[in-house]
Amino acid sequence: LRKDKSLMPTTKAFQLLTLLRGLGVTELTMPELTGEWESKLSQIERGQLDRDAFMHQISKIVEQIVARAKNYGATTVPGDYSTLQSPCPKCGGLVKENYKRFSCTQCDFSITKIPGSRQLEVPEAEILIAERTIGPLQGFRSRLGRPFAAILKLNDEHKLEFDFGQNDDDENSEPVDFHGQESLGSCPKCQSSVYEHGMNYTCEKAVGPNKTCDFRTGKVILQQEIEPAQIRKLLSEGRTELLTGFVSSRTRRKFKAYLKCGDDGKVGFEFEARKPKTGDDQAPSGKKLPAKKAETKKPSAKKSATKKPARTAKKLKPRQ
Repeated sequence: LRKDKSLMPTTKAFQLLTLLRGLGVTELTMPELTGEWESKLSQIERGQLDRDAFMHQISKIVEQIVARAKNYGATTVPGDYSTLQSPCPKCGGLVKENYKRFSCTQCDFSITKIPGSRQLEVPEAEILIAERTIGPLQGFRSRLGRPFAAILKLNDEHKLEFDFGQNDDDENSEPVDFHGQESLGSCPKCQSSVYEHGMNYTCEKAVGPNKTCDFRTGKVILQQEIEPAQIRKLLSEGRTELLTGFVSSRTRRKFKAYLKCGDDGKVGFEFEARKPKTGDDQAPSGKKLPAKKAETKKPSAKKSATKKPARTAKKLKPRQ
């Protein structure tokens, strides 16, 4: 995974390292191996090492790695794994971590450790199993490598799935009970109360089967987490503080902006006013100084070339 000018290891890379160490193939986990091979290739280039001898050494290493993988007899890859505090949601049994999954020791309940190319940490898995939902979480990536945020849920069949909040738009959705939740402020469109709900901060009249409002803004916008305190400020003052963690989906660059509520109740960006440039070409009052006129030199008069009079050809007298 590339981040700016650096390459960042993904969770699958760490999983591969665990697998190689578990199989006893530690050679491929050592950075020194690459340096050693590069050194020997340089020796071959300079004629200091025989190519066939180097390739014979590589062949022996490959044979050893394949033999270890084929003869590996354990049912799982050894590692420093945890036992979860939350009981199995299906049978109440013990849930343990293994190489790839969190699995119950008494039934077939099992969820992946890496949903959406994101490592699910043990405390997160415990919350998910105990409460059947967690999030929104950031760090997920699509098949195209694009980052996204989502809520993780266990459905009625105890299967793991993503929740992006689309069910809120369903006309047949069930009414939402906000009793016991603290209101974040008044809706800028209908003056009803705004609450946290799933992936969004939403007006209480914008969810359920009988919607009369559509105000909603995300808890995560362009990888910037929006805290409830900022939503309170947005609803009461019309604008958040300057937020610095937005990432453009087009250029992948970070940018800073305010979230502002418009007259129509829609939430959008407002950017910092650019400070005027300062320098030698800036007057104290802020007005630009007129540019200096370039001195123009008068063209020097060219000396007129004096033509020498053409020589007159002498007439030759005919010989007598």
